[in-house]
Amino acid sequence: MHLPIFVRATVVATATALLALALPSSGSATTLGSDGKPIVNVAGSTLLVVAHRGGAFQWPENSLDAFIGSAEAGYDGIETDLAWTSDTQPVMSHNDTLPDRCTSAGKKIHELTAAQVAEVRCANLNGEMVVPIPTFAQLAQVLADHPDVALHLDLKSYPGQSAAGKRTYAARAMALLTQYDLVGRTRILTFYWSSMLPVIRKTSRTVFVTAYDGASFDLDLARVRLADKLGANAYAPRMNHTSAYLARYVRSKGMDVAPFEVYGAEQLAFTIYYGGKTQFLLTDEPTNLQRRLIAGTAAIDPVAVPTTTTLPKRVTISSSTYKAGKAHYVRVLGKAVPTAERPMLDTVTVAVTVSKGSGKGTLRVAPRSASYRSVSVRLPKGTRTFTMKVPVGNNGDLRISTTRTVKLTARVVGYTKVRFPGSVVGTNVVGKQPEVVLAGA
Repeated sequence: MHLPIFVRATVVATATALLALALPSSGSATTLGSDGKPIVNVAGSTLLVVAHRGGAFQWPENSLDAFIGSAEAGYDGIETDLAWTSDTQPVMSHNDTLPDRCTSAGKKIHELTAAQVAEVRCANLNGEMVVPIPTFAQLAQVLADHPDVALHLDLKSYPGQSAAGKRTYAARAMALLTQYDLVGRTRILTFYWSSMLPVIRKTSRTVFVTAYDGASFDLDLARVRLADKLGANAYAPRMNHTSAYLARYVRSKGMDVAPFEVYGAEQLAFTIYYGGKTQFLLTDEPTNLQRRLIAGTAAIDPVAVPTTTTLPKRVTISSSTYKAGKAHYVRVLGKAVPTAERPMLDTVTVAVTVSKGSGKGTLRVAPRSASYRSVSVRLPKGTRTFTMKVPVGNNGDLRISTTRTVKLTARVVGYTKVRFPGSVVGTNVVGKQPEVVLAGA
């Protein structure tokens, strides 16, 4: 699958993610503490375990063995990926193009018949090409035998598929879930939500949908607003695009924030801290995570500590005559603040020097995002420097404007991140490497 948590000890090249989703409407938690109750942290979030791709480090990914093993092990959910053959049969595969670990590598599932896909064999954990690609009917039977297990279904597409084709795939998926009476047990995940969500909502207003966004934008709040408008329940940007500002904005729209490609114990702490009231933790090693949750050795109560870094030398981001009412968009990320610092970034501290002001009008500094109320000060008479703290907006920019024409220079002094220093010690470290969080890839 692909949008809010997975923990393991080695970094993987595959895309990863966090899914903070709602409890299934039918079924109950099977990850229970020693008191026999669901595991709830001090913030009131219930933490559940989902086998990502069926538990890809424990069984061959997206295989029938993985589905059966995960259900019998008592995980709270199974995450898997839905693809379609040329004769419209649903099969469970992360890739439309068959990877090297499968026979017929390079061929595309959407161009193969169901009979041809049934002949494909993929590698088991020993590298032997013996694992068939299961059908949705086989998965549905496993779920029927284990009614407490939720389904986390990633709706796939393929390169070059039209928007109409994606809508068709969404309609087929919803018909499939309806046919097998799985709508109430399913959480839908997809990168193709802008096409698929309107179709999904025609069938169900209540099925939980996570909108993944994997584009290379920075903090594109317009995409967040679109996901909200179309009826997404959660929004999942890449973790390396996820600032504290973005996380708070997603939550302000009533959606769960669900970063993917989350690496390390501190980023895991961030996702739990900003996550929803029920968080399904997606992992390739569900047994390990479930044991730690039940034993009480997993750190589930992150404490946020705003931490400010002062730049060794102030970086000028703008020096110009500002005309009245004309906004200037100035780059901060990659210029004054390293792009690598964007994850968990809260605010930047900007020193703005106004020269020879008239004493009338207003200076406004804000992120390049239409939704944020700017930090405003009265323009001075003469020359004065103002220090302001504001988030960074779309494209890593700030928006600076004045209501009177003035000469000003803006310099970045430093930046503040929401850090979780306690998350990188104790049980949050496996061997010498920090935990890695995965969900949704």
